Amino acid sequence: MKILNLNHIKLRFLFMFWLAWGLYFTPVISFAHGFGERYDLPVPLFLYISGAGMAVVLSFGIIGIFVKRPDHTFDYPRLNLLRWRIGRALLSPTLVLSIKVISVLLLVLIVFSGFIGSSVATKNIAPVFVWVIWWVGVAFFSALVGNIWMLINPWKISFEWIESIYRLFGLPGEVARNLPYPERMGVWPGFLLFFCFAWIELVFPHSAEPSNIAWMAVVYSVITWGGMFLFGKERWLGHGEAFSLIFGFLARFAPTELRVLDTNICKTCKAGCLDSDGQCIDCNYCFRMADPQKRELNLRPYSVGLLRNEDVSPSIMALIMLILATITFDGFEATPVWETIQKWLGTISPHLRQEMVASTISLICFSGIFFVTYLGFSALMKMTGRTQSSVIEIACVFVYSLIPISLAYHLAHYLTYLLIQGQLVFPLISDPFGFGWNLFGTAQYKVNIAIVGAKFAWYTAVIAIVLGHIIAVYIAHLISLRTIQDHNSALRSQYPMLVLMVGYTMVSLWILAQPIAS
Repeated sequence: MKILNLNHIKLRFLFMFWLAWGLYFTPVISFAHGFGERYDLPVPLFLYISGAGMAVVLSFGIIGIFVKRPDHTFDYPRLNLLRWRIGRALLSPTLVLSIKVISVLLLVLIVFSGFIGSSVATKNIAPVFVWVIWWVGVAFFSALVGNIWMLINPWKISFEWIESIYRLFGLPGEVARNLPYPERMGVWPGFLLFFCFAWIELVFPHSAEPSNIAWMAVVYSVITWGGMFLFGKERWLGHGEAFSLIFGFLARFAPTELRVLDTNICKTCKAGCLDSDGQCIDCNYCFRMADPQKRELNLRPYSVGLLRNEDVSPSIMALIMLILATITFDGFEATPVWETIQKWLGTISPHLRQEMVASTISLICFSGIFFVTYLGFSALMKMTGRTQSSVIEIACVFVYSLIPISLAYHLAHYLTYLLIQGQLVFPLISDPFGFGWNLFGTAQYKVNIAIVGAKFAWYTAVIAIVLGHIIAVYIAHLISLRTIQDHNSALRSQYPMLVLMVGYTMVSLWILAQPIAS
């Protein structure tokens, strides 16, 4: 375990003290976009937005002054929880098996409730569980605690059970055909599946209908099991299973990790888990197969997982940009500006007057704008850093630094949604099908909309966005030092990234400051 020296501690304390001061004096009150309550600004909107942008700029200056040494060893403080009984209890076979059984049963419940339960979204557990508890809640848990999806993925669990039954009967070979996975495909299957998921969430007008959710679960199950059957479980989870990829990206920010000390076991792993430093981190297969004495469940500093030294493919870069674009589009399409754009599109063509057509085209264009903008700033980084790397290589190297921004906007946009709409799960656990049951005595629970006020929501949203961008600046700076090595060149290469991040900070806060248009 790495021990920090006193100078490092002093510098980090100074940085955190300044950060707390900057956030405290940043104007943080606005119209409660997405929260149904108006909370007026004490200062003009441009001062509110520019104050947050200035906090990011100042953070860049402080980071540039104090952080000069490239970290080639990728080492950081770690605390192995498996040294204590409570840590080992978290991985006890009984607890793990119980969680897995519950996860698979929940998938079955979602499918059956969608098909035979009430067609009213608020009286059926499927919409609330999928869109609130699972999509929002698991994303938050993955980023703030750890990669829980590795444990609760029902498609992976059920496939492993089939493999166990296959071996139990002594059948020859394996369940999966283990066909060679074309390297040129990268994670494009996961990219395509996530785009379809985002389209259903953001564009499709009937995404909350229980029967549609059930069909979505069935179709995705067939695709996922089919992919694991053809290419092998680990290979498909790492390339084609969209949510293993997305929750895995977010979990790089988390303060926990799985680590295998004996990397010889990685020779049998088909996921290609070893990074460029020869470390095996967060590989579920290797962790399960390794000797218990060679396994670690570590606590670590937040965000260090984003600094892993490994190759990043263009498809991974594109998927991360798509995540960022879709989250932003979700907020943007509820603003008055979006209403104006829709009306303007309707004057161009009668077909564009249809909301689903206009939204589909806009989602594609929105994602394209994000991608092209990021490539453009990557080209500027190549020029200012005077590096021999290509634009695509630079874009891939720095893309993980955008994860804190994605997480921050996800937190700002969906936290209140989770805390308020998530309460619907309490009555629904007693009556999941809407049949009038009261299995656990919670069917009469009423949602408390006062649990989160606009003031709390806005302090949380602005702090999350500003802090997320500051962490992104810090991560990008460390990556540049490792990649370019010369401090001055690395610092110059970050000027375009700084402009991009400040701009996105201001745009994000502007979106959140808008009243809901629909």
